[in-house]
Amino acid sequence: MSLNPLLISSSAGDCKIHMQSLHDFDLWLPNGVTSVLVFRDNKIPEHCSTPLQETCEERGIPFKLENLQGGEGLKDPNGWQNIIEAMGQASLDRAGRVVVMGGGSLGDAVGFAASVWHRGTPWLAIPTTLLAMVDAHIGGKTAVHQGGVKNRIGSFHLPEQVIVDRSLLSTLPLEERRQGWAELIKAAWLSETPLLHQLENDADAISEDLIPSPEVLRSAMSVKVSIVNEDLHESGRREILNLGHTLAHALEMEAIRNGTFLPHGSAVSIGMVFSARLAKECGVGSDENVTRLIQLLQKVGLPTNMGPLDIDPVMKALRSDKKTRGGQLRWVLPVKPGNVIVDTVESSRVRRVLENLERDS
Repeated sequence: MSLNPLLISSSAGDCKIHMQSLHDFDLWLPNGVTSVLVFRDNKIPEHCSTPLQETCEERGIPFKLENLQGGEGLKDPNGWQNIIEAMGQASLDRAGRVVVMGGGSLGDAVGFAASVWHRGTPWLAIPTTLLAMVDAHIGGKTAVHQGGVKNRIGSFHLPEQVIVDRSLLSTLPLEERRQGWAELIKAAWLSETPLLHQLENDADAISEDLIPSPEVLRSAMSVKVSIVNEDLHESGRREILNLGHTLAHALEMEAIRNGTFLPHGSAVSIGMVFSARLAKECGVGSDENVTRLIQLLQKVGLPTNMGPLDIDPVMKALRSDKKTRGGQLRWVLPVKPGNVIVDTVESSRVRRVLENLERDS
C-alpha cells in the first residue's frame, strides 16, 4: 500500500513517515551519504535488512550491521554506551546515516545516541513492532534511563524518515502485537476522529491476528503526527500523549527492580484505566469512561488492573517522574473521548485510588 507520507515539520528538518515496503528503501536514502550503520533487533529475520544492504551495495555506500538484543536493557548506561562504541568503531561521520530496525526501546536508545554523536547525526527509523509504528518511532522523543528512573535522560531528535512496512508485523508473536494496541487505543481515545467508534463497534476493526488494517494503522499514526506538529518539544499540548504513561513508567521500573518484567503496552493499559479512575476521583471523569476503556482494552486481551501492589515504592517512583513539577504529580486525565486535561493531583488522591484498585484486584 502506497500513500502520501505523513509529515512532521520542524526548524531542524522534516520527518516523513511512509507506509510502504522496505524494498523501496532506495527512495529514502539521500545522495551524499557516506556510510550506513544499521542497528537491528536480533529477533528480526535477517532477510528483512537485505533491501537496505543491497541498496547500499548498488550505490557504493559502506554498510555495517549491528545486531542487538531489544528491550529496556538497551536504555541502561551500559546498553546505550555500547551503541556509542559501535558508532565509533564504524567511523560514522555526520554525513552517515544511522538506521534503526526494531521496536521502541531500540529506537529510544539508538535515537538518543544519534542525537549526541557529533552533536546530531541523521537517522532513519524502521519500526518492526506495532507499538513503535503508532508511537515510539514517531515524534522524535529519544531517551535512556538513569538512577532507576525511566527515560530520565533524553533529547528531541526527529528521524529523517520513518518507513512503516506493515508486513513486518507478521514476524512477531501474537503477544507482542497485542502490546501495541495499548498505544493504538490511546490514540483513538485522544482523537475526535471516527477511529474510537470503529474500534468499539466494528466487528472487523480488530482482527484475530491483531494486525490492524492499513486504514486503522494510518489513522492512529495520524493522531500522533497531528499532536506533535502542534507541539514538537512537549511544552503544551503534546503532554496529552502521556495518557496512561505516568503510572505505567513507575510500574515498569518497579518490575525491573523486583527482577520481573512488565511489558510497556500492558503497563500503559493499566495506566490508562487508572487515569480514568483518577479523573473520576478528581471530579472530571466518569464511570462511563472507565467502563469503555476497560471493555476496549480487554477486547484485545490487555490487562486493566495491576493485582497486588506494594504502593510505597510505586509512590516513590511517581515522585521521580520527569513530568513532576515542584514536587507535584502531573496527570493526563480523560474527561471524555477527544477531551483530556493535564493537571496536578494531590499524592493523597493518587494513593487512595491505588489502594482502591488493590482492594478490587
